[in-house]
Formats: sequence, structure tokens, C-alpha cells
Amino acid sequence: MPLQFLLLWAVAPLTLGAVAVTLISIRRRAAQPTLTRTETWVISLIGSGAMLTVLGGAWGVVATAMSGFGDNPLQVRKMPFWGGPVDAVADEAAIAASGYETVWLDVLDVPAGARWLLYIEASLPSVAAVAIGVAVAWLSLTLLRERPFTSALPHAIGVAAIAVMVAGVGSQVAGAFGRALVVDYLGNASVTTDDGAGALAYFTLGLDLAPIGWAFGLALVAAAFQIGTRMQRETELLV
Repeated sequence: MPLQFLLLWAVAPLTLGAVAVTLISIRRRAAQPTLTRTETWVISLIGSGAMLTVLGGAWGVVATAMSGFGDNPLQVRKMPFWGGPVDAVADEAAIAASGYETVWLDVLDVPAGARWLLYIEASLPSVAAVAIGVAVAWLSLTLLRERPFTSALPHAIGVAAIAVMVAGVGSQVAGAFGRALVVDYLGNASVTTDDGAGALAYFTLGLDLAPIGWAFGLALVAAAFQIGTRMQRETELLV
């Protein structure tokens, strides 16, 4: 059985349960608990899942580095390619036209600059997952302790917001420039010349701005917790 399946179906669920039980035991040591048992279980499971997400994201960063810098040839996916038609559907009467927009290439001796950019593209989403997982796990712990408004939590959510924006936009930009370097390495004049069957595009960037919107949403949540922290501190001083 591959190691990935073993981790997914055996180790991960056991770890999730163990962490959940630990979080629940922390919750039970509270002086006057106000959360119900169901709420405690739900928050504990969410916190446990967030911790596993952190571990999975960290492993993703490492595994991506191992393949991105160790493989030769290196498989480069989503290379922009304009050509066709697609042989399998060329004779289908209902299809007026067909073609390819991307291809994958196994490239020997990819330059270091292209490898770094492609690694950044692949690893930034994992970095964002780690940042979000840390923020969610932290929030779960503070909820179990019935102290959700702590001074450090808004900063953690703010870091997660920045990570989401940088990962979402930065990965797209890095991938586009990394593939452009691969095209340049292969010989721009030869692989981008249309010979009737298609050709590689030198540079394409279809920028998706959705990560910026998600980042603004997380930043607003961080601001709300910052205000809640200040109000909680003022209430404690009045009491």
C-alpha cells in the first residue's frame, strides 16, 4: 500500500481523534464551562482538522521541493499551447472545432530559475493552507478556553489574510513566468512558431483576483476580533 494512502486512511483519522480528545480534555478543565458537549466536540474536531491541515501543508511544501528540484526530466504542466484539432473527436459530427490550450512536457535539465518559479507556484497554496490552519486551530483553542478575544489572534488571522492574497496571486504570476523561462530555454523561435499543428505560447497570464477578495474578508474578520479584544479588555477593567 502506498505511503500516501496509509497516511490518509489510517494515521490521519487516528491523529484527528487523538487531538480532538486532547482538546476536549482541555475544555473540561475549565472552571465553569458554558459550551455544550456538542459544541465542544464540534470545535475540537475543527481544531484537530486545522492542525492536520498545518501538517499536510508543511509536508506539501517539502514534497514539492523534493520533486521540483530533484526530478530530471521535470514534468512541466499547463504549458500554454495553441493547436489542434483533437484526434479523438475530430470526426464527431456535433463538434464544429477542437483544439488544445495546454500541454505537459517532460523537460531535461530545466534551468534553476524556472525550477524556482515553478516551485513557488506549487508551494504557495500549501503555505497559505498552513497559515489558515494555524489561525483556525488557534481560534478553536481560544473558544474551548472561552477566551476567543486574545491580542494575538487578530494578528494570526491578519497573517493568514496576507498569505491567502500572496499565495493566490503570487502562484499565478510565478507559474506564468516559470513557463516562459521554460519556453525560452527550449528555444523561443522554434517552439513558438506555428507549424500547422500548433505551437507553445511564450507568455500567458489569466489572473484570477478571487484570492484578493478572500484576503479582504479575512482581514475584516481580523479587525472584528481586534475590536472584540479591546471591548473585552475594557469590560474587564470596568468589572
